[in-house]
Amino acid sequence: MLNSGDILDGKYEVIKTLGKGGMGTVYLCKNKRLGNLWAIKEVVQDIKNTGILTEANILKNLNHVGIRRIVDIFYENNNLYMVQDYVEGQTLKEYVKVNGKMNTEDICRVTSDLCDILGYLHNQKPAIIYRDMKPSNIMITPNGKIVLIDFGISKVYKSDTDQDTVSAGSNGFAAPEQYGVGKCCAGTDIYGIGMLIYFMVKGKIPTTGIEPLLDENYEANIDYNLRRIIQRCVKIDIVDRYISAEILKKEILDVLKVDKYEKKALFSNHNSDTKVFIKKEKKKLQIWVNLKKLLVHFYYL
Repeated sequence: MLNSGDILDGKYEVIKTLGKGGMGTVYLCKNKRLGNLWAIKEVVQDIKNTGILTEANILKNLNHVGIRRIVDIFYENNNLYMVQDYVEGQTLKEYVKVNGKMNTEDICRVTSDLCDILGYLHNQKPAIIYRDMKPSNIMITPNGKIVLIDFGISKVYKSDTDQDTVSAGSNGFAAPEQYGVGKCCAGTDIYGIGMLIYFMVKGKIPTTGIEPLLDENYEANIDYNLRRIIQRCVKIDIVDRYISAEILKKEILDVLKVDKYEKKALFSNHNSDTKVFIKKEKKKLQIWVNLKKLLVHFYYL
């Protein structure tokens, strides 16, 4: 565990710890020579961690605004360190903790951005399966952009295997096949997005995988189409889920359009009511002006 003030690779000064998980610890560091900030992930090398370079190998050739770059790798004190772009903002977990349940429009915007990122990963040759979709792995920047972080358990899709050799994922968000009973694929990440949408809708992590599938767990004010999307994403059987992030995004954007239309309709109705009110008031004023003129006329007779 590093402390504030420690120096890495002779040039990176540790400022603070950004996060810690099963795959390593991430520190906010400053390049002493250039003065810029970086997120440096420390991965401890041990016998169990045979895939220590997996994340680095996956990320090194990726280029997407929603994915942090790896700009340097070095070893020190028997640990591997990956220097990545520092993303300013807060995680989705932190955001919901502070602000509570999210509205339909914001949920759709976050989900749409995530679909873009996953679509990019799934369309790589071979496809990259993220496998760890959860609120603490999603950053929201000050300008509202979404960035996916921590590719520690991501994997390259292999079509010649029927089952993953190791179970991986986070409770509450991991798909059934991530518990060692099947092979992870694009549908695995679709499942994770469904659980994330449920988290944003409810403001809490689902207690079981069945919870989002039951209509009784949704309040009456939750958008029906959004509920339907969640329930399709989190189907137990992969073949019942959306087959791609692109198709999921299309349906999410349809919900966003409907939500905007309803708001516009309400606003238009409000404007309509206001116009009627003003028209009535003007009519009353005109009657009063005419009456006043008539009274003045009789006064001078």
